[in-house]
Amino acid sequence: MLLLGFLILIASHGFAQDISVEVEISSRKILLGSTAQLIITVNGSQAIEPIQLPKVEGFNVNYLGPSTRVSIINGQHSSSKAFAYSLFPLKVGQFQIPVFDVIASGKTYRVDPILIEVVSTGDQSVPGPGSQVKIEDKIFVTLELPKDEVYLSERLTIKVFLFISGLSVNEVQYPQFDNVGFSIGKFEKPKQYQQVISGVRYGVVEFSTEIYPTRIGELRLGPAKIECNILVKSSARQGRPRGRNRIFNDDFFNSFFDRHEKQPIALESKESIINVLPLPEESRPQDFSGGVGQFDFNVSVSPAEVKEGDPVTMRLTVIGEGNLAAIQMPSLPSTTDFKLYDPQVFEKDNIKKTEQVIIPRLEEITEIPQIQFTYFDPKLKKYQTIKKGPFPITVRKLEKGEEFKVVGLEGEIRVVEPETLGQDIVFIKTKPGRLRLIGGAIYKNGLFYICIFVLTLFWSGGLIYYKRSDRIKTDSVYARRLQAPRQAKKGLAQAKKLIAAHNGGEFYDTVFKTIQQYLGNKLHLSSGAVAFETVQSYLSANNIEQKVIDNIKVTYDECDMIRYASADVSRENMDASYQRLAQIIDHLERFLK
Repeated sequence: MLLLGFLILIASHGFAQDISVEVEISSRKILLGSTAQLIITVNGSQAIEPIQLPKVEGFNVNYLGPSTRVSIINGQHSSSKAFAYSLFPLKVGQFQIPVFDVIASGKTYRVDPILIEVVSTGDQSVPGPGSQVKIEDKIFVTLELPKDEVYLSERLTIKVFLFISGLSVNEVQYPQFDNVGFSIGKFEKPKQYQQVISGVRYGVVEFSTEIYPTRIGELRLGPAKIECNILVKSSARQGRPRGRNRIFNDDFFNSFFDRHEKQPIALESKESIINVLPLPEESRPQDFSGGVGQFDFNVSVSPAEVKEGDPVTMRLTVIGEGNLAAIQMPSLPSTTDFKLYDPQVFEKDNIKKTEQVIIPRLEEITEIPQIQFTYFDPKLKKYQTIKKGPFPITVRKLEKGEEFKVVGLEGEIRVVEPETLGQDIVFIKTKPGRLRLIGGAIYKNGLFYICIFVLTLFWSGGLIYYKRSDRIKTDSVYARRLQAPRQAKKGLAQAKKLIAAHNGGEFYDTVFKTIQQYLGNKLHLSSGAVAFETVQSYLSANNIEQKVIDNIKVTYDECDMIRYASADVSRENMDASYQRLAQIIDHLERFLK
């Protein structure tokens, strides 16, 4: 009904339509944290140059897209094209959209400035300059450190807080840092809670991780950067100006604009200064492991009683708070008493382990030497050494008849025959083996080549099928172009049935859907972008005949006239429309590559 009233309203203004430019905004007073829609409508022309909207102070401006309306009444054609923008305020105050130009059909139309007032939530007055409210007062990021002076490689737990008040936020990303001079660990799963600050309740998202300074001196940490989306409900209906030819008051545009929008926002905390102290050189032990923090050290040896040549496993464990990756685990010094194998290192959470296999060489060995672990304790500001051992062991001599046990040769023993003299130079067969007819090689049989040819055909066919299937899955442009003629064939068949049933309304609905789907798939356009002017530019660039482009425009105009104006159509008109659509598709299939 709204659309019919719009058509009647246009008809009442005359049969010819002059070019005009109209600008409307959903509301001139906007709450901070919500959005408004700016709609620029050009009536009477489709030849519109891209609109260069000027920068609007105090706002983020996002382009939502175009929309086109066409009507034919009593043979008179009228059209309008609208461009929608979303305005998201960043602070409270009075602002204006500056003067800008719209160029349509080669003529320039100037748009006057538009005043906009942004108010804070629950306050309809604009605060003074000293108390100006910004979006940063409703959502912001802080970085907190427990202290600002640490030692080199000392573990420091930092927290990043995201504060949100009166806004809906989603898709919050983990914080990012400019981490020059620091090693930063993974963030833990964030905590969420509420906190009241200066009488304002905030939702808080708390991120926590550990950092380790890798150089000495005064270092800058941060800023911490968090990206997220603010969900705002657009208010396209509220405050929309009324007047003649308001095509955006119908249900179609209300459903398009009355929705939640995602406004991306990037937030940054203030940077922090950390003074990194060097580790003391005075009284620094030679066996310092590189560990900085608080640690415990344990060593276990098993078995304590072995036979000569049997392995002993020595396990070393470091547990504590610090940069475990920087720790060099202690090991036995080189000695002729033991054969040492390379240790295996395991690290998880706050535990680092090594397992090393050692073999005592002499029966006289009675102990494994003492092992010590040295680290620097930043709380005590001095080096600490933990000593373990020595570890007593008993090495028994092999009894008579007892041999070394070789691991991995259990079960059947492989016997190697001794070589015969001369066979190590030229291999001589001592047994003839299986005999076969000379000259009976399979490659001399014609059936062999037939089999190869057939297998090659099967392999080539399978390869072509695989590549085509893979391209359909991965190349959406190729897949949609393949789909275009199939859907068009189904649409033409359905349209032919509707001609026989003399159902004009459904016939033109089917024609419109068929040409929309065909052009969208053929040109790889989304359904919302398949407008005539867009299609026209694509087809002209591909050297399609102007006659075919004109037929596409006639088809669009006919569908709009019948579908929206509910005009009666004859069987002859439907046949002509059907033939025109079939010719368009046939021509594009042959010439549009």
